[in-house]
Amino acid sequence: MMMMMVCCVRASVSRLPLSQIIVRRRYHVTLFSSPCRLSIRPFLGEQFHSRQAAAGRCCRSGRRWNETANMLQMRRVMVSATTTTLASNHHQSIFFSDAGIDRAAELRADTKRLSGIFNSPEALVVPLLGDKSLIKAGKPVLISVLELPAKEDGDQPTVMDAIFLGLSNFNQSPIFAIDVTHLCSTGGERPAWEQGAEWVDLRRHGPELMASEAGLLAYARGMVEWQSRNTYCGRCGARMKPKDGGHSLHCSFETCGNSAYPRLDPAVIMLVTCGNYVLLGRQGRWNPGRYSLLAGFLEIGETFEMAVVREVREESGINVDISSVSYAACQPWPFPSSLMVGFTAEAIKNQTEPYHGICGKGNPGISRSETLTVVDEANALPRTAADMKELEDARWVHRDLLAWVLKENPLPDGVDFGVPGKYAIAHVLMDRWTATKDDNSWEGNKVLTVQIDRGKFKYVLMSIRDNHHHEKLIVRGNSRFGFHLEILDAAHKEVCDLGLQVSQLGGGWIEHDAQKHKLHVFGASQAYGSADHIVTCALLRQWYPFHNITFSWAE
Repeated sequence: MMMMMVCCVRASVSRLPLSQIIVRRRYHVTLFSSPCRLSIRPFLGEQFHSRQAAAGRCCRSGRRWNETANMLQMRRVMVSATTTTLASNHHQSIFFSDAGIDRAAELRADTKRLSGIFNSPEALVVPLLGDKSLIKAGKPVLISVLELPAKEDGDQPTVMDAIFLGLSNFNQSPIFAIDVTHLCSTGGERPAWEQGAEWVDLRRHGPELMASEAGLLAYARGMVEWQSRNTYCGRCGARMKPKDGGHSLHCSFETCGNSAYPRLDPAVIMLVTCGNYVLLGRQGRWNPGRYSLLAGFLEIGETFEMAVVREVREESGINVDISSVSYAACQPWPFPSSLMVGFTAEAIKNQTEPYHGICGKGNPGISRSETLTVVDEANALPRTAADMKELEDARWVHRDLLAWVLKENPLPDGVDFGVPGKYAIAHVLMDRWTATKDDNSWEGNKVLTVQIDRGKFKYVLMSIRDNHHHEKLIVRGNSRFGFHLEILDAAHKEVCDLGLQVSQLGGGWIEHDAQKHKLHVFGASQAYGSADHIVTCALLRQWYPFHNITFSWAE
């Protein structure tokens, strides 16, 4: 019953004009991303009257600000409601992709109507200081048009100084963007809406905002930056004049007739796989250990598929099967005006014979099974050759390690590895790929493939299986155990609650130098004989892709 009452209040509030909600009700209304979380509480009388009195001392175009004082108060508490209504939608998983507004393109050409909208009490402005956005207490600052400072000539800003972004999906409030660089004085008291706030770079601080809030600021920044880069005509040098709500620029020299419109630079970003491995690269300027998907801009005359193939080959030396290139998703990237178009693709594998295990050398003999595809996949990986002009490194990373990192789990000892945050399309593509693993419901997937110590220690290669013919190879090694039997017993205890059985496939020794990123597999177990070190190295590679891994049969 309470949920129904709240939803009914939300519906009735949303149907009222904003001025009626504020003037007649005098309530704070805060809408959260969940449709059932609506909070309504009365204004604090003392705070409200003090702000009303302060506003009453100001005058703009013959209209007393005290007529809209409580509207301005309302604006400050409703910023999140104006920008976050679509946060729960599925397509919001792509950061910067939605601004929480209706762009209302049909209003752009109607200058008279747009001017009236701009001067209405409901109009909001996203202020920008060049390419900087205004953030306060982790939220973007949207101000009323009535709060804009005067221009240098003393006149108030008009619709010709603003860019029309659209209408709020929450209450249809018109939202504009304005570069306030020339409106804010270098000295004197800061305007009230700027106090306590900070001008920040959206590229760095955007991921800290809600998706729709970041999308709105990105849209505003992109449009303001486009105008700033097209102040003068590229043909004759005359000044450009905005039209269509700031979405087009036209040369002021009538005989020139040049026009400019917002442009995007398309770039491809691709998740290239080879079996259960994904191709990642890193640039030298990134934080240590950070890797991401390969990406690059389209060239004239190219299709997206051609660009994917070319960029991967140029940056990593890997050849991609062009028939495997498939569109996945895209992301606006307003730094300054790119569109990241995401694809999946498959690398052309090395042609190798299937691996059947090594007999002799004390090996108990491992029969051919699906679990031995760990070696086949490792052998099929084409060798990377990073273009040092573009990348510092390019290498293959296994799906299990990537999924582990995406879940922000602790890394294996000696592994320094990170990926872009959830705001990036690279993260989205990785997350989708790791979630498509077969047999996600199998209990064996809860068991880590590799768990080893550092230093020199004994290890056992094992197989875990259930009664439905699911099977998986694992490696366990620990310096605390003096016997291979103790390692096997610990593995039994690890998986018994999952209904799995464990079989030993031989043992040996591992020497792990975590600082030098080296792993060496050698020797044999007196009780179980020698494990297939080739299989062991293939498993170690899945979790230690940045280590130099070697083996020998000798002690």
